[in-house]
Amino acid sequence: MSTVEKIPNNDKPDSILVEDSMERFEEHEISDPIEDKYGGRFMWLITTAAAVGGLLFGYDLAIISGVLLMVKTDLDGHTLTSSQQELLTSITSGGAFLGALSAGFMLDRFGRRVAIGVGSIMFTIGSILQATSFSLAQMTVGRFVVGLGIGEAAMVAPIYIAEIAPAKLRGRLVTIDALAITFGQCVANIFNIAFERVHNGWRYSVGLGAVPSLTLLLLCFMVPETTRFLIHKNRITEATNVTAKIYIHATPEEVERTVANIRQQFEIEAALLESSLRDQLAKLYTDKANLNALVVACGLMGIQQFAGSNTLQYYAPTLFSLVGFKNPIAVSIVVAATNFVSGLGCLRYLDVVGRRKFLIYSMWGTPVALVVAAVAIHFVPISKDLTVESQSMTWAGIVVLVCVIAFIAFYASALGNVPWLGNELFPMEVRSLGTMMLTLTCWGSNIVVSSTYLSMMKSITPSGTFGFYAGLNFIGWICVIFAYPEVSRLSLEEIKEIFQKGFGLPAVRYSLELQKRKKYFGRGFRKVDIP
Repeated sequence: MSTVEKIPNNDKPDSILVEDSMERFEEHEISDPIEDKYGGRFMWLITTAAAVGGLLFGYDLAIISGVLLMVKTDLDGHTLTSSQQELLTSITSGGAFLGALSAGFMLDRFGRRVAIGVGSIMFTIGSILQATSFSLAQMTVGRFVVGLGIGEAAMVAPIYIAEIAPAKLRGRLVTIDALAITFGQCVANIFNIAFERVHNGWRYSVGLGAVPSLTLLLLCFMVPETTRFLIHKNRITEATNVTAKIYIHATPEEVERTVANIRQQFEIEAALLESSLRDQLAKLYTDKANLNALVVACGLMGIQQFAGSNTLQYYAPTLFSLVGFKNPIAVSIVVAATNFVSGLGCLRYLDVVGRRKFLIYSMWGTPVALVVAAVAIHFVPISKDLTVESQSMTWAGIVVLVCVIAFIAFYASALGNVPWLGNELFPMEVRSLGTMMLTLTCWGSNIVVSSTYLSMMKSITPSGTFGFYAGLNFIGWICVIFAYPEVSRLSLEEIKEIFQKGFGLPAVRYSLELQKRKKYFGRGFRKVDIP
């Protein structure tokens, strides 16, 4: 039998209705106290591995923006057309789509480390193929192979962090992975500027991507498998050792209890974990809680991609050249730096303030910024074939730059980071498959956006394109308000309760009530056993 006792604290009033809270507490137990006993160099190693994986993703996301301008006639002896630029940009997303798909099948069979390592190798090969390209065909193949690596690393790294990080650090560590993406974008822009005036400088820009990929491959031999995967493979001793390294201040009894709890959960889900892919898909789509989690996770990822941020990363130099900037590659680094700096707030406060609040309080600004940009770019003299009609800078061009920076700042504050935490919404029984669907949503949406942006600029004008994305951002903000629950500070095993309550407002209301309970018992109450 369980009850609650007050932990002595002279700074807090005793007039708290403990008895009235008993029933609610028995419905949902608070996290194991071991969650407060993490620390040590091991956590830094995990963080470093995550950061390198994110840097790979961000580096290649941004490097193509400068390469499209620097490559000139180096491929097949002629300047790239708009459709060829869209091909080189979107083919990477196509490769990432397939890379994420293959990683989904590898995760539960070979482990998280192997999948990350394979992604690192693919990225290295792709970087070399690009750097040595003299034809559009080889460059396209190189971009595709790099995409395979990005897809694998981008999918597996958040899963690895979510499964190995303490609940109180999970949001922060996954945010570090997302911030590393934006830092990689900054590095890519710096290299583009550095090599812009160097003969064949774009080859150095794409070739240097092999350095972080080889670093990540080395780290794969240093970091362990996750506790949950090791238990899944019945490697209990190894799982216990890994847990002890994470929670270095925990007693052996606490470590064993934590491993036992996870193992017990696995015994419940063992039949599904060993079932066929068809059965797992059925469980993901027919179980109400799993389907609710899938819709929320993939929905938020889709909102992130269709917000239009990646188009600015891919085509920022092209856009800024159209509005009159003489050195568009240099201007683009301002966008990348804004993306990185604006995401720092998530790193510090995401687990404290909560995912939902961060999203709601920042996403309103993205449609506003895009609407102003749509009005301003209407006054910029741009021809229908996207060539500059005037070389002089106008007030409208400056307003467009300011609006783009404002858009990126609002976007990076939450929407650029939180969707990558989507794997935490899935229970272990469908986490690999659910995360694969989440990542496929990312790259599938990315293919659509990156392969249509320049065409949209031509067909419905730059002003119409900005207005179109403004509408998508507004719809996304409304969806978050009514459908995205708060899961901060909850363990991975606790989150499923929220989605068992339903979809939309019922789940949101229950998640907020759950947060109140967690906060209440965290202020001086604990669960005790009564004989």
